[in-house]
Amino acid sequence: MPSPLGHALGGVIVGLLGDERRSPPTGGLWALASNRTLLLASAAAVAPDLDFLWGRHNMETHSLGAAVLAALAVLLWTRGRAVRLAAIVGLAWTSHVLFDWLGSDTTPPLGVMALWPLSNTFYFADAFMFDAISRRTYLPNFWSHNLWAVVKEAALLGPLAALAAWGRRAKGRADAR
Repeated sequence: MPSPLGHALGGVIVGLLGDERRSPPTGGLWALASNRTLLLASAAAVAPDLDFLWGRHNMETHSLGAAVLAALAVLLWTRGRAVRLAAIVGLAWTSHVLFDWLGSDTTPPLGVMALWPLSNTFYFADAFMFDAISRRTYLPNFWSHNLWAVVKEAALLGPLAALAAWGRRAKGRADAR
C-alpha cells in the first residue's frame, strides 16, 4: 500500500489532467502548488486513509462507492456548479483505491473493499507496483524499508506528475497565443 506521498501524487496527476484552467506560461511550480483544485484532488486522494482513525482500514473508504460519495459531496457543497471539480475529486479518490489494489499488503484483511456497497469482498492484485508501508515501528528495518518504498513511489509517480504539469503548461502557452 502506498504512502501518503504516493497517494498525494496520484491526486496531483488527476488534478493536473482534469482541471480545465491552465497555468499561465510564467506560472511555474508555485502557481501549480497554490492551485486549489490540485490541493483538493491531493487531499481527496489521501483521504481514504482517515479510516485508520476508526480502525477499518481498507474497508468502506477504500471503495468506488466512497469515491462516488466524495464526488456527490462536492456537488452538494457547490450546489451543482462544480461538476468538473466533483469528477476530479471522485477520480482522485479512485486513484487511492487503485494504488492500494496495486500495492503489496501485509496486514489482514488483504486488499481493498473496492466494490462497496455492492460487495464486501476484498480485492487484491498480485501486481505489487507499490511496496507496503510498514506501521510496525519496532521492526529494525522500519525506517529503511519505508524510505525505500517512498523513493520508489516518487520515482514512479513523479515523472507522471511532471509530464502532466508540462502538458498543462504547454496548453497554457498555446492558449495565450
